[in-house]
Amino acid sequence: IAEVFTLEDALLLVASRARLMQNMPHGSMLSVRMPATEVEKMIEEDLAIAAINGPDLCVVSGNTRAINALQTELEKKEIACKLLHTSHAFHSPMMDGVIEPFTEVCKKIQYHKPKAKIYSTVTTQPLTIQQATDYNYWAKHLRETVRFAEAVQTAWHENKNYVMLECGPRA
Repeated sequence: IAEVFTLEDALLLVASRARLMQNMPHGSMLSVRMPATEVEKMIEEDLAIAAINGPDLCVVSGNTRAINALQTELEKKEIACKLLHTSHAFHSPMMDGVIEPFTEVCKKIQYHKPKAKIYSTVTTQPLTIQQATDYNYWAKHLRETVRFAEAVQTAWHENKNYVMLECGPRA
């Protein structure tokens, strides 16, 4: 929509990223009703905070054994958590092997200055021209924590006249 890349290049990036990720070992993701800063204190080094979706809602990602152990620990403490229906541990150390080959794909794309404001879920700030046109930004995006809540908060504080609409595959 912001025309950073053409539709054809966007499709190439999405398809390549998906193919590369599918070739990685399977893993799991767990939604946790707790601040990410508190969850970070509880997780093993092979797990990662994959997403921060709200002040008290985050997603942990990593190998299934460690995710199951975390789920058991949280449930014993009566902390709400739910295993997500995913095949892989996205935005975790289990995706590190994808970064280099995906970088090679990203190098082939021609990037343009955004024609609309984009809020980065990596930095939580408006995407700079330098970031938007840097293949490394897009390549590493797949491994970084998705800071959705903070990016939305930044957008909201910049212009309270926004209408925010959340779209997803479920209700």
